[in-house]
Amino acid sequence: MKTEITSLDLLFLCRELQTLVGSRVDKIYRPDGFLFQLHKTGSGKLFLRTEKNAVWLAAAKTETPETPGGLCSTLRKYLEGKKLTSLEQVNGERILKLTFQTQQDTYSLYIELFSNGNIVLADEHGIVKAAQEERAWKDREIKRGKPYALPPAKKNFTQISPADLDSTTPISKHLATLGLGKTYAEELCLRAGTDPTSNSLTENERITLHAYLQKLLKEPISAFAYPDGEITPFALSGKTGTAYPSFSAAIDANLSKSAALTKLEKSRARFDSEKERIQNAITIQERTLTKINEDAAKQQRAGELIYEHYQELKNILDQLHAAKKKHSLQEIAQKLKGHAVIKHVNPKTQEITVEITDD
Repeated sequence: MKTEITSLDLLFLCRELQTLVGSRVDKIYRPDGFLFQLHKTGSGKLFLRTEKNAVWLAAAKTETPETPGGLCSTLRKYLEGKKLTSLEQVNGERILKLTFQTQQDTYSLYIELFSNGNIVLADEHGIVKAAQEERAWKDREIKRGKPYALPPAKKNFTQISPADLDSTTPISKHLATLGLGKTYAEELCLRAGTDPTSNSLTENERITLHAYLQKLLKEPISAFAYPDGEITPFALSGKTGTAYPSFSAAIDANLSKSAALTKLEKSRARFDSEKERIQNAITIQERTLTKINEDAAKQQRAGELIYEHYQELKNILDQLHAAKKKHSLQEIAQKLKGHAVIKHVNPKTQEITVEITDD
């Protein structure tokens, strides 16, 4: 995984997260995703962290908002004080199901790690009590008061047979769609000596590849983080990375750091965008103000010129008014062609254009 958990990642994480079974919910917080603070006798405080496409056992509590609101408040209402009795991956999907119980109540929390991610709380009858996102898809609906519906069933990668590895597409691509993801599909082909581009495996090749898959699924956790951002529950062939004591520790140290960096970069991008928008607005306003000042100066000067040449302009108007008594404006316009001061007479609008020299 780099930024989101694959079905195979979740299989390994479920092994680690079994340590949470038997703990009780102390508090639920909402940083970027959700943080479940649990307490287990003999272990003390434990922190289950979720983000859009990831879940892991965090080393410590992160900074959280003082007022949770929304789904976080609802989860607190129904889950705080309750005991986590089971934790499982659903049908090989990227869905983690946590069951919380008291003597009176049972609730299931579904953490969906695909698409935009979702967290759904259901009661003992499977009826949705709350969800991070309520939505209707073509093939399922998540809505309060309705039964929780899983995505359309597909082949569980932990239960595939050699025959399921028969594909007309490149085998690495086929394995990736079965739930392994691109990185682990290529790793499996490398371990099994299978050409990842092959789309016509022989029966023996399928049997060999299947055997290596079964071995991979049972491999002990030996987590690594690599310079390219890849975080894995076991070592990848031919790659050098940093070892961690657990898969969760590797995710906690690298994914959260990467998420924080991504968040910082997004904030910086938003800041730069807003800065550019404001700067553009200032530039436009400065240009507009300059034009207004220039126009105002022109208008002021025009007024001054009228005042300076008031008598001359008055004489022109008086003469034109006198001429209108004997001649039409069309005739006056013809006679005034080439006049030193009166440059144009418009008979239709009765507008006269004069030229005053700004000495």
